[in-house]
Amino acid sequence: MPGNVDHFEKAMNQGHNAAWDQDWRRAGSWYFQAVEEFPENNKALTSLALAMYEQQEYAEALKYYQRAAQNDPGDGVSMERVGELQETLGSLDQAIEAYLASAEIFIRSKDIPKALKQWQHVIQLKPDHLMAHSRLALVYERLGHKKEAVAEYLVVAGIIQHHGDMQKAAQAVTHALQVLPESP
Repeated sequence: MPGNVDHFEKAMNQGHNAAWDQDWRRAGSWYFQAVEEFPENNKALTSLALAMYEQQEYAEALKYYQRAAQNDPGDGVSMERVGELQETLGSLDQAIEAYLASAEIFIRSKDIPKALKQWQHVIQLKPDHLMAHSRLALVYERLGHKKEAVAEYLVVAGIIQHHGDMQKAAQAVTHALQVLPESP
């Protein structure tokens, strides 16, 4: 059964007014009412999530950002927020998964700087993350950032070598040489 549109709009407007005043508890209360009316509305979900975040209710904020990301698989920002909250809550493996997912969403929507930022953050959390380094190498190469691409391919080769696959490591180094033949 559809919710009450008038009540939803009033709740959203009141929530926005309270958020503008930095009254996050009141904003959260209004946004919660909006979500009650239309549980799948992403604007209401992300607004409520932000209000919870601002009140340092990180587990609650995570829950609403996860719902928003699930409702709209193309919402890279909500998925990025899921990663940030997972990281804040100490769930680094889940944070890394969320950051990788958000990077893929951003790259599909051609928001390359945001995708690069997500992969770089994954590497900060886990320096030997093969997929993040591989994706960075590929995107840098496609952007024509040859030095950055070569550096990432060499890291990829090192990670692969560390895992004992010398043939694939050599392939990564060979590819790096193809990207920038004059590189020392």
